Amino acid sequence: MFNRDQSDDYRPLFWVSGHPVYVNRLLLVLNIVAFAIVAIAVAALGEGVLAALSLSNWDIIHSGQIWRLVTYVIFPPDTWSAINFIFAMGFLYYFGRQVEEYVGRTAFLYLYAALVLVPSLVATLLALVGVPINTLGSYGPIFGVFIAFATLYPRVEINIWFVNLYAMYWAFALLGVLTLVDLRDPVGLGALWLDAAIGYLSMRLIGAGYGMTWLTDWIEERRALRLAKRHQIRVMKDAQATETIDQILEKISKQGVSSLNAKERAALERARADLLKRDQR
Repeated sequence: MFNRDQSDDYRPLFWVSGHPVYVNRLLLVLNIVAFAIVAIAVAALGEGVLAALSLSNWDIIHSGQIWRLVTYVIFPPDTWSAINFIFAMGFLYYFGRQVEEYVGRTAFLYLYAALVLVPSLVATLLALVGVPINTLGSYGPIFGVFIAFATLYPRVEINIWFVNLYAMYWAFALLGVLTLVDLRDPVGLGALWLDAAIGYLSMRLIGAGYGMTWLTDWIEERRALRLAKRHQIRVMKDAQATETIDQILEKISKQGVSSLNAKERAALERARADLLKRDQR
């Protein structure tokens, strides 16, 4: 297993008969209840129920049917969707719980809302440029939660379908397989990658996992180079400078100062000058 880092904001939304109800558990129940209600409604009223719940960007824009921005994530009650639904709920139950425990209930709510709404809002905007979209049953938000988990715990070993792999490798493998499955569905493929990006970047932006150090380091490096160019100062990386001086000192110890060439003497002199400047500060 792994060491869990628990957020100060990790606490129940409410209690039911003395049992805590966390955000992830509530989302799990809502998904199951929605699937059951839709299955009963389809059996009683017909396939028109599914048409009223799908992500139809034309109806959102021209008829104001904004519920479609959310209801499109409901899985339709057919055999293949039911299998996907079972796996999706298993992923949400386990990995969603770990993510919520790490980031807290508020951040987890924002994450899940973004995973549901951002793809549907993008799809809605596409209607403005004449791109019709009509889809129902999205596993993207659940996959985004798993990507968030893999971002937080990349080296945690997970057993899926009797195969043990690190979480980050499962993330890459599932993203690759699902991409191949959705190659004929550009809308589903775009939503998949968008949710994966949201799951990954949201963890970075809140400072979880490894944080955004790669970005801040890049910004600081660019700033240092600009300052060096402005003041005409040659910037040498500490590791490279130390290695060079060590080699020169080793050469002096073996062959004497007279063995140094002009370039090595200049490097030694620069190092001496740098030390004098540091001592004067």
